[in-house]
Amino acid sequence: MTGTAAKGHCQRGELDLTEGSVRRLLIRYFIPIWFGSVFQQLYVSVDAAVVGRFAGKTALAAVGGTTTLLLDLSLGFFIGFTAGAGVVISQYYGAKDRCHLRISVQSAMYMSFAFGVMLTFAGRALTPAALKLMRTPPDVVPEAASYLRLYYLGAVPSLLYNMGSGVLRAAGDSGRPMYFLAFSTVLNIVLDIFMVAGLGMGVCGAALATVISQTVSALLVLMVLLRTGDPYRLEPGPVRDPSYTGISVRMLELGLPSGIQYMLYTVANLIVQARINTFGTDPVAAWTAYSKLDGIFWMTMMAFGTAITTFAGQNAGAGRMDRVKESVREGALLSFGLTAVICAVLLMMSRELLGLFTKDETVLEQSMHFMALLVPTYFLYTGTELLGGVIKGLGDSFTPMMITGISAFGIRSLWAVLAPGFVPGIDTVALSYPVSWGISTLLFAVWYLVTAPCGRSDAEPKG
Repeated sequence: MTGTAAKGHCQRGELDLTEGSVRRLLIRYFIPIWFGSVFQQLYVSVDAAVVGRFAGKTALAAVGGTTTLLLDLSLGFFIGFTAGAGVVISQYYGAKDRCHLRISVQSAMYMSFAFGVMLTFAGRALTPAALKLMRTPPDVVPEAASYLRLYYLGAVPSLLYNMGSGVLRAAGDSGRPMYFLAFSTVLNIVLDIFMVAGLGMGVCGAALATVISQTVSALLVLMVLLRTGDPYRLEPGPVRDPSYTGISVRMLELGLPSGIQYMLYTVANLIVQARINTFGTDPVAAWTAYSKLDGIFWMTMMAFGTAITTFAGQNAGAGRMDRVKESVREGALLSFGLTAVICAVLLMMSRELLGLFTKDETVLEQSMHFMALLVPTYFLYTGTELLGGVIKGLGDSFTPMMITGISAFGIRSLWAVLAPGFVPGIDTVALSYPVSWGISTLLFAVWYLVTAPCGRSDAEPKG
């Protein structure tokens, strides 16, 4: 690209992450993603809070626990895929390759639409068998099935929003996805209260509110991509450029391992949830309430992972490996600081926060116990998101998938299944999380130091 073409490349809130202070850029880029994640978490948390308080603990168990994990397993695969595809887009953006950037955006959006259609039909058809396989308590099954079948009607807009917002973020624009999600989240809250508390529609009202809100957020993102004059504009219609196939294959190469990685996490969590389900409805409801607050940590770490992946991707595309290495140092300070703040807030305000989800004293006490047991161990996970994000940004999504397979799918699942045979109790099952987090971070650290171009001493930038 000529100097004239490159000038003004960043417009409308986009950030060129290849120039300027690494620390300031990471913070500036991360904050809107984090706020967007807050609103994303409100989607599920508001459902749980409204349903739990106005429809009872059986309904609460129906929209959380097993149901949430099944949605994570199905939708999560494709959301993981969008993260991998976004690496390709961010690298083309960092290299200022306008032609291939445009083609990659078209490929990404077309694939998202196709995957969404497939997921809608598959999710609705497989819901009963999945709930049975998960040993869902019998009194929870009817409402959980109704919730899931309605929720899957929003698969297409959900995937289109996630891929579309991923395109904007890959170009350094983390602001507009946040604004769109904020608007649709407020809409979701209003519809939740109206349909569940006002009309008494229970879990069906919560599901419909979410589907409508997801559709609105998808339409807002599509409007931007279709109308923008920037290089990532979405141009509907057939693509005749000969590089389209190669770019699509590259997206699949990076996206599929990322999607599988997300699935491995979720399958491990499903196995843990299946063990927790055997303890009865009260522990399931307590775990659901804890999980909603636990989501504050995960949304923060996932937002950080998105930021560090895009930062590494743009700089790798621009050949700035020195900045990638610096982002690891700055990212470590940021991620550990965020974890410390989250742990302090959750532990000091556990009763007040959990009280938003349940009025049942037995459920509340058990939820507080889960908080005290697991929240202090969050520090074991921060290195996983940091180093895994950098490795993905460099174009390697296979290694994070393999490490996740070992630590989450292997260690966590085996622990949850086998350890209670030696030390019975629900606490033993819950401890499968910190054990797997520590092993994951250790493996990522070793891999980064030994093999990553920005992690080896012989990879220092030359004069």
